[in-house]
Amino acid sequence: MEITRRDEDGGIAVLSLHGRLNQASADSLHAAAMEAITEGCRGLVVEMTGVDFIASVGIRALIRPSQAISMNGGKLAVADLKPEIRDFFTLTGLDQMFTVYGTAEEAAAALRG
Repeated sequence: MEITRRDEDGGIAVLSLHGRLNQASADSLHAAAMEAITEGCRGLVVEMTGVDFIASVGIRALIRPSQAISMNGGKLAVADLKPEIRDFFTLTGLDQMFTVYGTAEEAAAALRG
């Protein structure tokens, strides 16, 4: 999996993912998210337009940073889900755990408040 980061105004970090979110890539996502959080971002957007598969370990790689950022008063949002990944989020109830936005720009704007 390829993970790129861009920082935006208002303390927002956007992680763009490309590839499979599975056992091999979950630790990389967790590390990138926690790095952004420890550097002080108050909003974290996980842009998943390039994700074509997500395993249960990938879900944990989203949950742990979400909990960490919320303890600091921030929020994590996901954006740009492919239809099959969006269906997975809906069927598993993840859309109730994470706020899902159509685009990373929409998510960043919402997190900026």
